[in-house]
Amino acid sequence: EKTGRSAGEARASLASTNPQGRFIQPQEIAEAVLWLCGDAAQSVTGQAISISGGETW
Repeated sequence: EKTGRSAGEARASLASTNPQGRFIQPQEIAEAVLWLCGDAAQSVTGQAISISGGETW
């Protein structure tokens, strides 16, 4: 209310700043975690995995 926008408008505006134009979904986080827990990622060590849709800070 303080911004003069509805929650939906504020959410859409924030999502549009992401290079993918949307928010990351919980399923996408879960898929990355499952991959990291599997055999395919056995050589991955000491990494910070960014699941941001291309957003950088």
